[in-house]
Amino acid sequence: MTTISKITVQKKARQRYNIFLKEAESERYAFSVDEDILIKYNLRKGQALEEEEMRALIDADEAKKTQHLAIHYLSYRIRSAHELRTYLQKKEREPAHIEQTMAFLFREKLLNDEEFAGAYIRTKTRQHVVGPRKLSQELVQKGISSSIIAQALMPLTFEWQVESAYGWLEKQLSKQRKQKESWEKQKLKWMNRLVSKGFEHEPIREALSMIKGKDEEVEWKALVYQADKLAFSYRKKYEEREVKWKLKQALYRKGFALNVIERYLDEYPKEGD
Repeated sequence: MTTISKITVQKKARQRYNIFLKEAESERYAFSVDEDILIKYNLRKGQALEEEEMRALIDADEAKKTQHLAIHYLSYRIRSAHELRTYLQKKEREPAHIEQTMAFLFREKLLNDEEFAGAYIRTKTRQHVVGPRKLSQELVQKGISSSIIAQALMPLTFEWQVESAYGWLEKQLSKQRKQKESWEKQKLKWMNRLVSKGFEHEPIREALSMIKGKDEEVEWKALVYQADKLAFSYRKKYEEREVKWKLKQALYRKGFALNVIERYLDEYPKEGD
């Protein structure tokens, strides 16, 4: 049997205490414990400790370390239960201590996946243009259940998606200084961008229908820009009689209306003009 001969406060961690034991005539450092463990087990100088008691104290202290580690991790921002458990596993904490810590945090309402999902969505939608499909994928990766995700996404209604997508489209329009593609192709590009941002197809179509299209003169200039480039390329490969047909096909694939294409072909300058 050994006896506690001295208890000292650590200089760099005032909430931790060094435990020294006396064995025969010698004194040695044995282990350190958190202040909560010191108080809980009423550790004091002169107290006798069995080997089994020491192992229990060290285990309790390791559990307390896991708890402190988790609380520190949560202090930066709210986390999902999956994120926290993964973090503690990467820190190589004992599985039993991780589960004790998780239970403590749930009990103290410091860990709540419903609150996490709601806060995550509010933050993301304030900071970025992002739709429910992408948010759902991100929450799945963070270990949130499908039922919690569905509940958290309820505020992101069809109307909300239309309004958010429309706001983004207006910004894209304001950034455009010169149109070099057909209006239809431009809209298709924007639709694909919004789909990649997690918006659903129907709200995107609704938002696109609210965007005022380019006027005829702007569309004409875009077609001429594309057609002139194509004609220059085609003239290197085809006879002049084939160039018009190739131009018609290519411009139609690029989303230009047939009547606008026909106008260009009627006015199409021949080589050497």
